Amino acid sequence: MTDHMQRILNPMFFLVALPLMAAPPAGHLFPIREGGKLGFIDRSGKVVVAPRYDAVGEESEGLIRVTVDAKSGYIDSSGKLVIAPEYDSAGEFRDGRAVVRIESQYSLIDPTGKRIADIPYRVLGEFHQGLLRVQKAGRPTAYGFVDRDGRMVVEPQFVNAGEFSDDPANLNATVIDREWCYFDRTGKVLIRVSMGEDLAAGDLFVDGRLRVKDGFTWGFKDSTGKWAIPPKYNDAKSFKDGLARVQQGDKWIAIDTRGREVPEDKRKIRPLEPPSEGLALAEDNDLLGWIDDRGKPAFPFRKYDEAHRFSDGRARIKLDSRYGFLDPEGSLVIPARYWGASDFDHGLAFVQTDQGSAYIDPAGTVVWTSKPRPPLKP
Repeated sequence: MTDHMQRILNPMFFLVALPLMAAPPAGHLFPIREGGKLGFIDRSGKVVVAPRYDAVGEESEGLIRVTVDAKSGYIDSSGKLVIAPEYDSAGEFRDGRAVVRIESQYSLIDPTGKRIADIPYRVLGEFHQGLLRVQKAGRPTAYGFVDRDGRMVVEPQFVNAGEFSDDPANLNATVIDREWCYFDRTGKVLIRVSMGEDLAAGDLFVDGRLRVKDGFTWGFKDSTGKWAIPPKYNDAKSFKDGLARVQQGDKWIAIDTRGREVPEDKRKIRPLEPPSEGLALAEDNDLLGWIDDRGKPAFPFRKYDEAHRFSDGRARIKLDSRYGFLDPEGSLVIPARYWGASDFDHGLAFVQTDQGSAYIDPAGTVVWTSKPRPPLKP
């Protein structure tokens, strides 16, 4: 079972929301647990797959990984088994490929189960920018990258290397001879930054920009290794959400990724995350609320134990240790009565009550409920 699925079916987990879709797909499946086994219901609450699996994964590209008796395979969005459970481990599909393993042999398969290629190294992580990180055993170990057809694009050569960012404007990073080295999808090192005698921690690319010091001043390089913003600042912070704070003379200012000064917002209201369904969660003097695209409160800020983004027209909030849901006008349309809840996802939210677990729709109607929990023994 993925960490995510382990959490959703754990009574103490509160599932993270996914973006709203115009209409919940009819074929989307929702995991349920009964008697220690996992199955699936559809949007109406009908049991599509009776609980029989030991673990299940995320739906990805129309397929869901399922595990039974320590072997993994895949079902489709109708619940039909389309790839037999024969793998010792299996990942989610991404870019039409999934990483599977039988004993120590890693392979790539397509959505039909066809083996595309065997990989002679240990596979780590998932595809990013079409590349998959692999690890060659030895002393020292070495990391490289293969493409979606299993071809070696970057031979294992880096003593340490992370996965690529999903943003093609960002380079990957490694350490070579006490230098932070930033390399592209071919393995070519384009930027080198000395760690110094103190072995300083390296920065990562953010928004296609890397903070770099040149003598006494700071600037930002792009993924070609050239200066995107010349080194002219006494100090600088890395970019975040398209902005970076830099010290110009003795004054701190905000700049965008082209180096243009951006007037700083002096309001007390502080956005906490990007907008979702036209509203962004924000904070104002320890109160939480949602602001529109003009930065104006959608309704009065309040004191919540927790507050989360909007999904399917509902925002999960926590009041007095219980969860409920608001509508975009701020009305508590689903009372705070659940001691566990997820955000709405594809039209349903997973909730925990004193009696057991359930799925509810945006109106608060229960579409599926688990068998009641046995009473606690005195």
